[in-house]
Amino acid sequence: MAPRHTHIRSGRLAQVLGALLLFLLPGTGIAVTPDELRDDVFLTVQRATSTVAGKALQQAALRQMAGNAELAALLRRRQDLTDRQKDSQTAMSRAVARSGAEAEAEVAAAQARLVQLRIDVAALDLEIEAAFPNFKELTNPRPMSRLEVQASLRKDEALILTLTGPYSVFVWAVSKTSADWLEVPIGEEDLTARVTLLRRMLDVTTSNRAAAALDDDTDLSATVDAFDRTVAHQLYTDLLKPLEPVFGDARHLISVVDGPLTSLPLAVLVSSPPVGADDDASALRETDWMISRYAMTTLPNVSSLRALRTSQIRETDTRSDRQPFVGFGDPIFQYEEKPGEATGIEEEASGYTTRGAFETVSEVARLAPLPNTAKELQRLARITGAGEDALYLGRAATETVIRSADLSRTNILAFATHGLLTGELSGLSEPALVLTPPETPGPEDDALLTASEAATLKLSADLIILSACNTAGSDGTPGAEGLSGLARAFIYAGARSILVSHWPVDDYATSVLTTGMVAQMETGIPRDEALRRSILTLMQEDSRPEHAHPRFWAPFILVGEG
Repeated sequence: MAPRHTHIRSGRLAQVLGALLLFLLPGTGIAVTPDELRDDVFLTVQRATSTVAGKALQQAALRQMAGNAELAALLRRRQDLTDRQKDSQTAMSRAVARSGAEAEAEVAAAQARLVQLRIDVAALDLEIEAAFPNFKELTNPRPMSRLEVQASLRKDEALILTLTGPYSVFVWAVSKTSADWLEVPIGEEDLTARVTLLRRMLDVTTSNRAAAALDDDTDLSATVDAFDRTVAHQLYTDLLKPLEPVFGDARHLISVVDGPLTSLPLAVLVSSPPVGADDDASALRETDWMISRYAMTTLPNVSSLRALRTSQIRETDTRSDRQPFVGFGDPIFQYEEKPGEATGIEEEASGYTTRGAFETVSEVARLAPLPNTAKELQRLARITGAGEDALYLGRAATETVIRSADLSRTNILAFATHGLLTGELSGLSEPALVLTPPETPGPEDDALLTASEAATLKLSADLIILSACNTAGSDGTPGAEGLSGLARAFIYAGARSILVSHWPVDDYATSVLTTGMVAQMETGIPRDEALRRSILTLMQEDSRPEHAHPRFWAPFILVGEG
């Protein structure tokens, strides 16, 4: 369908505007067909929406393509060197902004580090290229053309791409055999308002798993706000329905969304006009949710698809020599009292200031226990055939154990605990998973596995389950970059796919959903379809009518290869 003229003023959309004007303005002397325009803009949008998470996924897939552990280690070393280059550049910029002899010395030191790092990277590149001829193209991924996307998609797949501007939203749909796009006259402010409204109906007031748990006899209408399915249906009608001829017959939808849509799982959009009351469990179960039609995964950018599909030509190790499952959870937050002590929290523990994480380790003592996490992990271990030695529960669920364990050959890795956003504890400067505090906190164990620490793990897992709160992004603010924080860190560490959550999750419902998904996977069902089936099962649970509400089944999304 032909695009219409729109007033785009955003800097990141300047190239898109230029491409549109070539087609829309007469007298340019340039002949551009609608198909050529569509393909040019499709490439340009990918450049405009590149994310840090996308680059991390690209690099993780590259390591998995390496073919052997030695080469993968070289690739990881290169990734670490480039990160050190960025740190040195940042330090130099800060020093340049100051004056004085000390600042000049810092600038000189940073320049020297940069020179040496560039030499090290260049030498490493020669070594890698000798063993991996495709290295250069893959480390600097270019946007994918429409034809490349179609070649990468399977027959039952389609890709949805969005670009949000101040006055319009552009939406692309690409399947194996067709493609189309449209401009929707909804501005970013209007879209943000809609997403904010729906998120308010999905969120809970307390940011931890246990606070969301409900009793068996809890009435749906008394515990959660009614979800406005009409708003969800209108959003689907505006953004996606005109493109149904392209993606409607797909089994699996891959979404690459931007702006406010990064804060809302597409699974909660409603494909058909809703019937019945929004607070009626039966009506909610009969609703034509997108998850009822499609298995869904999310990618941080389109070029991630190339990396993931190419990396399916897997390294030389086989499934038989890998560990099926490892789980960490059921942490103990309260410090135990010792004989002769007046309090259960030692002064040393209470006063220890972490490395930029949060101010005192004792703050975790106020977090609520998570009674279902141990059962969840035990069932996951049974389903996958893992032994008791694959579980690290209670006192064993510590940062020290995680960072010292060899997780490089684990197929499924699960963390069932509290997930915290930046600032949720006093001084917390990055997202983190909460673990059992050590008797004596210190630099190597402060009860939190932060995003930067998770990124240092050496993984090659097919699936990471972050069975915790708010692990899909930095926060729930519409427009915040999706898949930042913990999700990006585990992608960087080497995961092929991650199950993450958009908002605080119900403890029991999460246990049912994750174990149901893995049970489906063990029968040979793909990860994306396994998640969809587990969601539908949870939604239809007769004994717990509240689970029909999307607040319980919609927070989790699958990121990466479905």
